Amino acid sequence: MLGLPRRTRRRFTLLLGILALAAGLWLLLRGGLDRADKVASVGALLIALATFALTFIAPLNRNRSAASNENEQKLINLLAATVANQWSEEERFRRLHDPEPIPIQWHGLGPPISDHWNNIRTDGANSRLKVDGKIADVAEVFEQVLHRRRLVVLGEAGAGKTVLATRLLLGLLERRTDKDPVPVIAPMATWDPNEDSFGEWLSERIAADYPVMQDLRKTRELVAAGQILPILDGFDEMASHCRSVAIEAINRMGVHQPIVITSRRGEYIESIAQGDVVTAAAVIEIEALSTVTVRSYLTRVTPPIRLPHWSKVFSRLEKNPRGRLAKAFSTPLMVSLARESYSVGAANPSDLLDPGLRTKEDIEKHLLHALIPSVFDGAHSTKWGSAKNANEWLGFLARWLRKKESQEIRWWELDGEVEGFVSAAWMLAVALTFTFAWLASGLPLAVVSAIAALGSSLVYLRRIDGRPSIVSISLRRFWKPFYRSVGVCTAIGLVNFAGVGMPEIIVGGFALGVAVGTIVGVMDVMTAQVDTAKPASPAAILRASRSVALTTTLLVGILVGSTLTLAGGNTGGIYGFLSGFLSGSTSIIMSPWGKFLVARLVFSAKGSLPLHLISFLEFSHERGILRQSGPQYQFRHILLQESLAPPKPRRKLVTPVTLPPVEYDKRKVRVTIAILGTILILPACAVSITGSKILLPDVPEITRVVTAPVLLGLCPTYLIAQIILFRNRFRISTFRALMPLVFFGTFAWIMYRMASSELGSGWAKAIVGGQVLGTLLVGKACWARRPKLAVGTSGSKISAKTVPTPTSSHTSS
Repeated sequence: MLGLPRRTRRRFTLLLGILALAAGLWLLLRGGLDRADKVASVGALLIALATFALTFIAPLNRNRSAASNENEQKLINLLAATVANQWSEEERFRRLHDPEPIPIQWHGLGPPISDHWNNIRTDGANSRLKVDGKIADVAEVFEQVLHRRRLVVLGEAGAGKTVLATRLLLGLLERRTDKDPVPVIAPMATWDPNEDSFGEWLSERIAADYPVMQDLRKTRELVAAGQILPILDGFDEMASHCRSVAIEAINRMGVHQPIVITSRRGEYIESIAQGDVVTAAAVIEIEALSTVTVRSYLTRVTPPIRLPHWSKVFSRLEKNPRGRLAKAFSTPLMVSLARESYSVGAANPSDLLDPGLRTKEDIEKHLLHALIPSVFDGAHSTKWGSAKNANEWLGFLARWLRKKESQEIRWWELDGEVEGFVSAAWMLAVALTFTFAWLASGLPLAVVSAIAALGSSLVYLRRIDGRPSIVSISLRRFWKPFYRSVGVCTAIGLVNFAGVGMPEIIVGGFALGVAVGTIVGVMDVMTAQVDTAKPASPAAILRASRSVALTTTLLVGILVGSTLTLAGGNTGGIYGFLSGFLSGSTSIIMSPWGKFLVARLVFSAKGSLPLHLISFLEFSHERGILRQSGPQYQFRHILLQESLAPPKPRRKLVTPVTLPPVEYDKRKVRVTIAILGTILILPACAVSITGSKILLPDVPEITRVVTAPVLLGLCPTYLIAQIILFRNRFRISTFRALMPLVFFGTFAWIMYRMASSELGSGWAKAIVGGQVLGTLLVGKACWARRPKLAVGTSGSKISAKTVPTPTSSHTSS
């Protein structure tokens, strides 16, 4: 046996387990069991469990360290391929290689804007490094000239900082070896250094943007090991009181960590004047485009047949190289907008010479407003109607982003605007579940079915992240939760068999474990993210979210419907399956895809957004109006977003209040309270086994014994606990979270009726009182998991909502 291959030994052990399991089940199902047969059947089941444990739980795993290193290198290489695919696509959509990028140039800045030269260099010299260059040389300068590979890129709005960062990223990936870190672009506006450390924020951002890095623990390890080169875009987008804190957090990482930061000049200088510079980082500033460069580029990218239309514009640039038109064309953003608006179509670039455009800002606004008509007035955009419709839809999105103080269009956050419709649909599904079950088997089973509908939807919704995941089918993720559920439920059945002496309980526990393990395992498979070199896109995660929601509905519907049908006996029938379907519908309505479906229908009916929203966003991305950052979209530039939804006038900024650190209640106290509450609930579970005979006389004995303690004893308390945890996680209103207490009150009345018929009113009051008190204790333990602020020196707590968070309307290009 020891000389056989490992795979053969595992198959042989698995075969023994199956035979032992079959023997145990045959003995249990055989009639007229005596004591010896019971012992033999239990022994066979224990042998089966042991063999399954040897097969699945503790397999021999040799050369684990070497395999782990090899898998880590594969993961890093796959991330590099994913990043390269994403930003290569972005360059294609921005037409940077049609025929070539705008020739951006920069020059180096020394102290006091940068650190001391002997800190930037590694040879100890205090002389200036030659970091001047052009966009084609950025990767070479970064690797060959900068000794510590730490860089800050400054420039005005639209100067091309993001384009330069993208060229640097792709250039580093082209030169990369297996020992080099993977460059990743991350928007700094999403980082609050007062709440999250740099490593934690970067790890979470990478895990959210790239499906291949869905394992957050592994992502943290790669970030800590220096396998990631962060390119932080938009330092000026951060709140002003966070910038100095961010620089301090980056400096604490040490000079061995390569890093790139882009920012506007004014915001960066203001931050270092209040704090410190980025240690050992060279600083470069992008230069304004000359009129010669602008004319040369626009000549190359304009079709020859339309080149005469530009003659008056070129003449004005040549005669007045410091005029308002030359100043407007000093940034690559405005040059590229002019190309998009006037290189094709009927629009004439001579409009830029209109006397009404008196200032540089007027010309910039004209170019921003001309972009959308130039895209949506062509024959290729007839699907979306007129440019007026597109302008209204994009304007709605811009106003929505301004309202939530963000720059990222995430389709799964649109439900916040129609939360009332989603909640109404959810409660309607629960009410229909209750009604169908009442019509089928009366009030007691209706209460049980409503509790099952609420509980199942909340349990599975808490297992799904608020941000939808990419689907990945892998049986390796299925087996771990499956055999755990089977083992736990079978062990519970063995314990109940020892106390009651009914062998059917073991079979019921095993069957329940298979059902629960199958559902939980499939959910883990469906919500895991895919290992692929394709970057996460909004359309991909929408399809994945739809698959997860439909799978959840199917599984929950089958489990709840089958249970209610069996519990209803001859009176269940089709009503049990309908109740199961409605129970699953509560999950699909509250899933990210279900919420988005409701929001899309509501906004489409109002005319605020198109019905096929994702297709519209994809089209806008392909035409250069939007840009993609991971699974979300952004407007091409903050100036375009502000032209569609002008920002509100700025109020006088108040000095931010320093918050005390966040604390959580002690874990030991929470666990002790939860255990005490569970103990108080156990008498109600015991009474439900015998008391349920009166309420459900037609229920089969085996079904009643297995399901009554769970549905009538534990499920209501578990439902309340899940609602509290759900509220803490998704920040729903307290009133809405307390609405299901009506169901718990009805259940307490049913429990009192059952207990009084068995033990009398005195014991019934004690049992129901114990269950209510136990539920309160369990709810308290769950409620204590929400974060709270530590007590400050004055002895009072400061709410995070009282802190003014000034937001900047600036961004990098």
